[in-house]
Amino acid sequence: MTVTLGSVLSCLTSSTLLTILAWVILKGEFTFKTVGRYICILLAAIPVRMLLPVEFGFTTTFYSRHFMTSVRDFLFIEINSGASAVTIGQVLLFVWIAGVICNCCLRVGEYLYFIHMIRRCPNYYEHNMDTVISEINRDYGKRKKFKVLLVPGIRTPAVFGVVHPQILMPVTNYSQGEIYFILRHEMLHYYHRDMLVRILCEFLCTIYWWNPAVYLFERLVVQVLEIRVDSVLAAGFSEAEKIGYMECILKSIKAGGAEKTPLMITFAAQKGKAVKQRFYCIWGNHWQSKRRKGFFMAAFSCLLFLMSVSVVVESLYSEEVPGTFGYPNPETSYLLERDGGYGLYIDGEFMGEVLEITEPITELEIYKDEGELKNEN
Repeated sequence: MTVTLGSVLSCLTSSTLLTILAWVILKGEFTFKTVGRYICILLAAIPVRMLLPVEFGFTTTFYSRHFMTSVRDFLFIEINSGASAVTIGQVLLFVWIAGVICNCCLRVGEYLYFIHMIRRCPNYYEHNMDTVISEINRDYGKRKKFKVLLVPGIRTPAVFGVVHPQILMPVTNYSQGEIYFILRHEMLHYYHRDMLVRILCEFLCTIYWWNPAVYLFERLVVQVLEIRVDSVLAAGFSEAEKIGYMECILKSIKAGGAEKTPLMITFAAQKGKAVKQRFYCIWGNHWQSKRRKGFFMAAFSCLLFLMSVSVVVESLYSEEVPGTFGYPNPETSYLLERDGGYGLYIDGEFMGEVLEITEPITELEIYKDEGELKNEN
């Protein structure tokens, strides 16, 4: 596996297109009803693609004489600053890494501040929480202990924590029946390990902080997590209980809506059409699509993923690589056979692909594979 400019661009392009496709499916009532819960397969493929910006052994390489070459030439334009010179590519890479570090520090700071805040919050004593939690645990066949806290700083109920889960309640006055719905909802999020999914989304948003598609992906994941929990709960509800459950969701939304605190799953996560879709699944149970349709969705998602990692477009240089070198040193530079062409390595660094060996690289050693290169060294 190798990381190249083409593989990174292919990763960004394909993951963005897959995210847009998932958004289109979730947006349409007909497509969503057809796909149902199997949209999770497509959503699972997207972060895997984002985390693999590499070329595999089976990846087919196509060469671009214009677009990719122009992109690479642009990235190697030198910016003179006093005695030193850097390329535009190096500047962009520095900005990317600096943004990751700043974003990471900001999110960790928010997380630590939130933990410090809730440690000072009292227990929630409006109703007998331990009895309700024990009853719900019996229904789920679980024994996990949940701590319920009154947190004035939030506006909607939420679950927080991976090892020691805490259910956070706002100052909103909820009835005994509404408390039952809220606790059952948040506890199911925890038992579904949805907190780990939120951590993954936060990680992706930290790495790809500049890409709008990753924030759209996060929003789609939150939407699907809520629909899945709603559908599982509502499957055993009567019509009266479904109405009461939906009224409880609306009450939480009117109290203030979703929180922005990292790593917290709220009871009323989104507004607008997302809420309408939640109610659509609660009342009509449209989340449980047929297995035959699920098989086609799974096959379609796997096909799209394989296509995204099977093709990469690289820059093509039949002559000197612009702005990178004059005549390379044959002792530290070489060519590596790959996909009918050659990978060009200058001083051990991958520089691009060539289809024919011309000046100024005619004197370079040619290796069949990396194994032969290691044996030679």
